[in-house]
Amino acid sequence: MAVSAPPRKKPANAIEPTAKSNDKKIDEIINRGSSTVAAVEPQTVPETIKNFNIKILSTQLAAIDELRAKRPRKPISPKLGVSLQDWMIEAIEEKIRRERKHYNLD
Repeated sequence: MAVSAPPRKKPANAIEPTAKSNDKKIDEIINRGSSTVAAVEPQTVPETIKNFNIKILSTQLAAIDELRAKRPRKPISPKLGVSLQDWMIEAIEEKIRRERKHYNLD
């Protein structure tokens, strides 16, 4: 036979809220109202980095590497002057400028 815990007494100073008092508080909050919302200005979308894969011919990659090798590099550095990723981003930006100019989007 299982033994249950003894019943708990309520503290003498505890006042149990009634449903009526809760309804009054809720009505007060609802009727309180609020200020009007100011016109929201369109926010600019923060730039985020997107990743993607690209397929490129080996001849095109060799041509890019040749052009990268012509760039000036830091003295005594074995690395090329510009990374492949930076080179491609520059090429994309250059293409975007030309297309915008061609289609009068600037």
